[in-house]
Amino acid sequence: MASRRKDRKKSVSGSQGQTTAKRLSRTNRRRLLLVFFFVIICFAVLSIRLLQIDLVRGETYQRNVMSVMNYDGRSIPYQRGQILDRSGSVLASSEKIYSLVLDPYVINNSSADTEEETRIIESTVQVLKEYFGIDEEQTRQILTEQADDRYVVLKKGLSFDDKEPYDQLLKSEDEEEKAMAARVKNGIWFEESYKRNYPYSTLACDVIGFAGSDGTGLWGLENYYDKTLSGINGRDYSYIDNDVEYQTVSKEPVNGCSLVTTIDVNIQRIVEKYVEQFELIIGAENVGVVVMNPNNGEVLAMANGVPYDLNEPYDLTRCGYTAEQVKEMSDEEQSEALMQIWRNFCVNDSYEPGSTFKPFTVTYALDHDLTNTKDTFDCDGGEEYEDGTYVYCNNVHGTVSLEESVMYSCNDAMMELSRRMGISNFVTLQHMFGFGMKTGIDLTGEASCENLIFTEDTMGPVELWTSSFGQGFNTTMVQMASAFCSIVNGGSYYMPHVVKEIVDDNGSTVEVIDKTLMRKTISQKSSDWILQALYETVENGTGTPAHVPGYKVGGKTGTSEVLGRENELRLVSFESVAPIDDPQVVVYVVIDRMYLANQGQSQYASAMCGHILSEVLPYLQIFPTEEIGEYEAYSYEYELMALEEEAAAAKARGNTPFNKYSEAAPYVETPSAEENADDENAQEEGAQDQQDAQDQEDAQNQEGGQDQAAEAGEAAPDEAGEAQDGGEDAAEGQDGEAGPDEESPQDQGE
Repeated sequence: MASRRKDRKKSVSGSQGQTTAKRLSRTNRRRLLLVFFFVIICFAVLSIRLLQIDLVRGETYQRNVMSVMNYDGRSIPYQRGQILDRSGSVLASSEKIYSLVLDPYVINNSSADTEEETRIIESTVQVLKEYFGIDEEQTRQILTEQADDRYVVLKKGLSFDDKEPYDQLLKSEDEEEKAMAARVKNGIWFEESYKRNYPYSTLACDVIGFAGSDGTGLWGLENYYDKTLSGINGRDYSYIDNDVEYQTVSKEPVNGCSLVTTIDVNIQRIVEKYVEQFELIIGAENVGVVVMNPNNGEVLAMANGVPYDLNEPYDLTRCGYTAEQVKEMSDEEQSEALMQIWRNFCVNDSYEPGSTFKPFTVTYALDHDLTNTKDTFDCDGGEEYEDGTYVYCNNVHGTVSLEESVMYSCNDAMMELSRRMGISNFVTLQHMFGFGMKTGIDLTGEASCENLIFTEDTMGPVELWTSSFGQGFNTTMVQMASAFCSIVNGGSYYMPHVVKEIVDDNGSTVEVIDKTLMRKTISQKSSDWILQALYETVENGTGTPAHVPGYKVGGKTGTSEVLGRENELRLVSFESVAPIDDPQVVVYVVIDRMYLANQGQSQYASAMCGHILSEVLPYLQIFPTEEIGEYEAYSYEYELMALEEEAAAAKARGNTPFNKYSEAAPYVETPSAEENADDENAQEEGAQDQQDAQDQEDAQNQEGGQDQAAEAGEAAPDEAGEAQDGGEDAAEGQDGEAGPDEESPQDQGE
């Protein structure tokens, strides 16, 4: 009985278990079906994602994998872009060089056979000595002491020609050489890099600048366009994967773009020739020359007095310093000396412009009906302000016309024009012509002179007077040259620039840098008038040394004070344009503190302008339009020959443009003021004799014309005399009568 109950219970229990199992199986089927679909969907999403990763970011993840595997990498350097002149001549390029690398680990573990390993080592020692001059003992020492190293640089800076014999060994079909090459080729290899090369050495050094050993541009165009010239390094990734197989992945480098500049190598050579001649014969603290195309703002040439070798920019001994001087200098002193040599005076430094500013005062007054071409001015030698401050003119000119005020550089006339303008208009004049602001030229370190120019709040009546003839405020050469271009081209102020085109590694144009019109300054009518006044200044006024036979040249002299009013330090300058009838070239010369007792002799600047134009104009196929007398042609040719001979003689005596850095006494005998005066008188007499001879020769064709020029020359004050008498002193009286409110540009800057 009891047994049956137990069996019945088991039967009932088993029946319930089967029923429960059936119910669970149906539920599980649904769940399993959902899980199955979920897994399928996840797998599909994962597959799509993996495919996306492989296609889009496969290379990145591959590199990440490599980073945790056994691999080594080799950087493939990019080639920095070239710098070319406007005709395609290479001014800067990067040439490939090689470093000789030895892998001691490979050499020492290339074979399990002891005898073969010995042959490999001996072949390595022999090859390195025979093909690269590496001492045998040095090689054996490296293979012994650095046996497990993978990278030992034996030599740097090898050229293609240096490694070519070894490359030929690797390609040799000779059995003995082939066997030797097979033993060493895996342990000796070359690492590529680039070295910046400047084929013309010092030419246009202040414009081009230079790059450091790492390829980064440090100065000039190299620095300003560093990102453009730079590229992106490539990379070779070599590694051993999980299957112990050697794998390599390469990414090619992206080379930098090249610059096509506005510089003309031949014009640059001409400019630097005459700058060097002046430095050899006389010398100065600073000499700067800018040559521009006035019709588009292109800089055709730019030079300073002291060049440096772009291939060795840190070598002070190449810039006039002796080895003893350099040895005694501290690191800070050497850095300061290098900075002075690398500075681009035409862009980085400022000065008072002097009388070269007068054309801006006159043209602004003309354009705003403050004067007219028939206007006259009474010059009695200066103007006195109500507080007793007396501002001198360089001479007592009497009654002068507006044109004669430019020709003879009359301060009195400029002061009268500035009085008519008033302070507000004069400040507007300066801003309109770009004074006190950067021009935007594509060179590093441009000075703005923003704090070295008067504002409406700081300019008083005396400052207004002195500013009208270029005293009391500072400017830069590139500011002056750009502004001058605008008044001779019809009134268009173009941004000065040194690069005209950017091209990629294949020579395709990336960007064209065309002329950029910044603003209009004066009218065409005023521009035409000032051109004629500048022409008369060269023919019959203070700029006669700039005359070039056969060409109509215009220009304006300038003399200004340097470093305060209490000394005799002077800066002379000359701005010129040619030809007058169709301006194509502007040349601006500045000579800062020449090594003469009388530093205010602006004829040196005007003569340099004329000499430069005498070669630049024919080179640009701008031909003479005026008749040239036989005597005039001979005389001018003789002048140029005499200049070359004098420079050669100075060089033979040991003079160089770098003598200013020598501890020796000045290399030019400094004449006294009286001797300078005698020299000037002699020059004037010689010039008059030459003029008389020319008059006699051309009497039939030019009767009376040259006599009139001679009379005007006798009446016009010589710019050198102007400097001797005080050189357009701003608010400076004789016997110490200086205006109480007058401050130097340095004070303004503070």
